[in-house]
Amino acid sequence: MSCVNRTFVPYNNVCPFQNKGTKMTKIHYSVLFMAMAAVFSLSSCAGDKEHSAEGTVADATMNGMSIDTGSDTVFVSTMYSDPDKVPGVLIGDSVAVKYVMKDTDGVTVPMVVSLIVIKHSPYYYIQGTWVEPNPIDSAQVQGVILGGDGTAVSVGMETLLFKDWSMDGGMLLLGYKSIGNGHVFDGTDTLKIDRLDADSLVLSRNGNVVWKFGRGK
Repeated sequence: MSCVNRTFVPYNNVCPFQNKGTKMTKIHYSVLFMAMAAVFSLSSCAGDKEHSAEGTVADATMNGMSIDTGSDTVFVSTMYSDPDKVPGVLIGDSVAVKYVMKDTDGVTVPMVVSLIVIKHSPYYYIQGTWVEPNPIDSAQVQGVILGGDGTAVSVGMETLLFKDWSMDGGMLLLGYKSIGNGHVFDGTDTLKIDRLDADSLVLSRNGNVVWKFGRGK
């Protein structure tokens, strides 16, 4: 093996490899170490390049999320992200993320370094307390509290007890227990979301408005 100057720069004019037949007899460790350090340095720099993605959160867990960009689905990890720069998200949120490729236990993983929620999903707006005047006593209100954990609690109703909720497209599914008229049974009410914004929630069934809620305190 002959010394090639364009690959290694000899230190004190000593070739790092000296052949005797096929046996390596002399290694200049300083040059070899410098070359290896340069390779690792280049690899490290390549992993710091930022990538970006923008789209809708299709799925989310404690450790990552899948983003539908419209033309592809991108998975990014939030396992070691700074919570001040990467806030929590809900399915359906429109987001813009920046990420870098990091080596973790021999596997290259896209790690999020920053995230901005461009537009919140309906899951964000629908959570909270929703009430309307009680038709029997206008001084009182009735309604439902939709918890962030999927639980539901009735407001001002003793015979209709809401238990849980979920969303399926533009529909709200409310699980309940009815204890009126001497009969007790469980059921799920499937309601169309006619309107949802920061202060209003209008729900209908078969084209007829069932609930016309305002945001409660």
